[in-house]
Amino acid sequence: MTYYADKVFNIQVDTAQFFTTITAEVEAGFDFVQFYAAGSLKGYAVAVDGQVTFADGTIGSIDPIFPLAVDGADVEIDYWTQAFPQAASAGNRISVQLATTEDIKIGYRWRVTLDGVKVHEADVYPSGDGAGGYGVAYGVAYGHGPFGGGYGNAYGVNYGHGGGIVLEWISEPLFIGTYDIGVFVIDENGNVSTATTENVTLATYARPATDLVVAGYVLATDTLSLTWTESEDI
Repeated sequence: MTYYADKVFNIQVDTAQFFTTITAEVEAGFDFVQFYAAGSLKGYAVAVDGQVTFADGTIGSIDPIFPLAVDGADVEIDYWTQAFPQAASAGNRISVQLATTEDIKIGYRWRVTLDGVKVHEADVYPSGDGAGGYGVAYGVAYGHGPFGGGYGNAYGVNYGHGGGIVLEWISEPLFIGTYDIGVFVIDENGNVSTATTENVTLATYARPATDLVVAGYVLATDTLSLTWTESEDI
């Protein structure tokens, strides 16, 4: 069982028709290409003279496309989590972290904005612990936190001496797209710091529920009972 994520290139997507049509070039010797979208295997196509075309009516106009060259015997195997672990684990939330320093004192608050709209504001030290000192600083980490298994990058810088506390805010489930994140620190007098900002892109939908099982059926009432493990992202 072998897959090759780097053998398909020059990918073109046409969503003008009822079906989404994907065309791409494939490295010589790799004739079978799977296509993944919205976290699932949509199917496969066979390359002809280094070109492959695939059409599917369930792929949306904003769905990221993930092509994957595979061996001919493995075209039905779902390699999503193995071949694209970052996308598979990213989910559809954004995690924002604020690493405190000793300069951020009791009474300070922190605020998070999403596309210019305030989505979170809270005391940095709700219990009054860990504050006091000197230096000027705050840093922010953007990414997907526990929903991305470390997928994403850290932005921002810490100055002075750290306060040793990391605050975190996690968004509600979001649609795929790029979001403008802003983080502010507000002192006890209401003075608001300059925002630390960054654009964060979500490329996947919420992970689906798993382990769907028919738990029972009652003939008299024509009732079907199902059980499943809920998505971690909803």
